[in-house]
Amino acid sequence: MADAATLRSWIARGLVAALVLLAVSWWATRRLPPPSRLDPVLRQAPLQGPTTRRPFEFAYKGKRCLVRPVATYELWGLVVSHNDIHSVSDIYHDATSVDTRDRCVAWGANLDGAYRNAKFWSGPFTCYVRWPPGVQIDLTAVSNNHLITDQPALRERLGTVQLGDQVHLHGLLVDYQMEDWGGFWRRTSTVRNDAGCEVIFLDGLDVLHRNASAAHALLQLAVTMLALLPVAWLAVAWREAGRGDGSLGRL
Repeated sequence: MADAATLRSWIARGLVAALVLLAVSWWATRRLPPPSRLDPVLRQAPLQGPTTRRPFEFAYKGKRCLVRPVATYELWGLVVSHNDIHSVSDIYHDATSVDTRDRCVAWGANLDGAYRNAKFWSGPFTCYVRWPPGVQIDLTAVSNNHLITDQPALRERLGTVQLGDQVHLHGLLVDYQMEDWGGFWRRTSTVRNDAGCEVIFLDGLDVLHRNASAAHALLQLAVTMLALLPVAWLAVAWREAGRGDGSLGRL
């Protein structure tokens, strides 16, 4: 068995490798795919139409969610940003929030390449975009989508949608409220040329193409290594301390 000094040396090398892997894989997961990798279906505009669905409700975390359908809705697009409902900067969401992470999606002529020269980022309920001179972003082909669903499996699948994924969402544009909101309704936008969010009650989700799936796997590997290697270091130190105790006992 290797001595403690050799083990510490290998653990230190592993920590350095994990930090490098973390930085490289995180950078790779933040890169949007090039236009050549985009599905042509993402060029079409969302489909919206009338609905005959009547108001309904469903339960989430022991509370009633009341839903008023507004229109049918279907969207194909590239996920260019999303919020983080677990961030300390987001005071509006907690463990009982029925909405998932918002997905900011771009489509149409934006995907000719302009999207890679623009900066997209998200607040708790908003998607922002900034671009330099000479770049044209069509803001009517970018939307922040506020997503709810009554299907646990669909909610779980939504949780796997990452930056740069190409998606197809379909369901309803809706207004909704939770029973403890005191009469407040979160209302959907029904046009693409305003500053409001599309509030979508999802009936289905297709991830057409995943982005940087290998990078996401390496990122998880790096996180795991950074969690386990310090434990290994402490185990080596504990073993050395145990030897020391034993030698003192023989004095």
